[in-house]
Amino acid sequence: MKAQRLTAVLFAVLFLHSASADDAIAELQTIVAGTDVSSSLSGLQISLLKSGEATEGYALGFAQIESGVKDPLRRDHKIRIASISKLVVAIGVLQLLDAGKLDLDRDLSDYLGWELRNPNFPDEAITARQLLSHTSSIRDGSAYFIAAGTGELRDFFTPGTDYWENGDHFASGTAQAPGEFFYYSNLNFGLLGTVIELLSGQRFDQYMANSVLIPMGISARFDPCEIPPYQRAAAFRKGIDPGGWDDQSDWLSQVDGAQPSCFYGMRDTAFAQKFLSSYVLGSNATIYSPQGGLRASADDLVVVLKMLINRGTANGKQILTAAAVDAMLAPDWDLNADRSNGLSAGEAEPGGPTDGLMTSYGLSVHRINTREWGFTQGPELLVGHLGEAYGVLSHALIDPETGDGIATIVTGTAKNPAHAPPGSSPLYRVEEEILRWWLERND
Repeated sequence: MKAQRLTAVLFAVLFLHSASADDAIAELQTIVAGTDVSSSLSGLQISLLKSGEATEGYALGFAQIESGVKDPLRRDHKIRIASISKLVVAIGVLQLLDAGKLDLDRDLSDYLGWELRNPNFPDEAITARQLLSHTSSIRDGSAYFIAAGTGELRDFFTPGTDYWENGDHFASGTAQAPGEFFYYSNLNFGLLGTVIELLSGQRFDQYMANSVLIPMGISARFDPCEIPPYQRAAAFRKGIDPGGWDDQSDWLSQVDGAQPSCFYGMRDTAFAQKFLSSYVLGSNATIYSPQGGLRASADDLVVVLKMLINRGTANGKQILTAAAVDAMLAPDWDLNADRSNGLSAGEAEPGGPTDGLMTSYGLSVHRINTREWGFTQGPELLVGHLGEAYGVLSHALIDPETGDGIATIVTGTAKNPAHAPPGSSPLYRVEEEILRWWLERND
């Protein structure tokens, strides 16, 4: 009788789990196919955490299109995750802090070997802390990377060079001195990648692999050419030309298609090998795309989130000290009451639907008040990072109190997500649908 009861209980548990998983897949398939408020998706990876442990993972859609045939997207496919890369780079930076090689509040010029000063605020030092919290007064200008062999990072900040752009890489407004004003800038991470090289003695991508990714037990990489072709998933849009949308068109790969470029300006293999063999550390880490170029899966991102939940431990190794994790997650900047100390729209123009996207920020950690975004269920605070590039929309978020979390990668949307009707949050509508799906499922 006891054995029969146990068998019945086990069957019931397995059935409930299977039914729950089937419901989740059906709900996600609806999102992938497109809803009344969001367009269809090329692919979607989702991995979930419950109380600090990985629980569920899903992959729907396709990874590549070859000769008209769509290769199904799997959970082990790696995708260019966009700005969530910044969260991972911050881990590498704070390892240098833990090792005593970096002082977050020291003049960055001391590490670069050349003077970095905003000419509009010549007496104010720029620091690693400011770069991580986007309060450095550095601006992207019209470009924030320099292709291999065409210049060096310092050219962005040196008058008379091809990349000076009349000083557009520096803030000039009142109350925008280093440390005073939040303005989201990708170029901050080109500088941080360069500092990583100079302090570690390794190329940026190699340091991140050797010191961050491999110790955590994940095969994510900043070099797409290190990802086996069968694991490489492209980013997509429906469009006639790259960079635009046309929902009547076929899906068009934007990055990491059949012939990926290893790094900026390195599509030719022979050139890449020659350039990298003589690359000077600290000269131009922007070629490795530290601001957005990590290729990872949602399952990989869950490992990163678990490390933060476990206060620095992953894969049985101490990746960061608990103090460093606490510093990452704590608010380093908060939008003030009159909204005068920063722009909350992220990379979008202020005054639009994304105002309110960024109102609190740690050390490369986006801090989200979900109630302000109209979510009535789930935790009030989520921390992590968002990403958007080449059609990809990505999220890696945790509730720091419970250890619940979600990692999401949308590989592409059929229509421009900015044209969808607005929801309750500054997110694109499809992002809001996915986040609401998780919060309701997790409640």
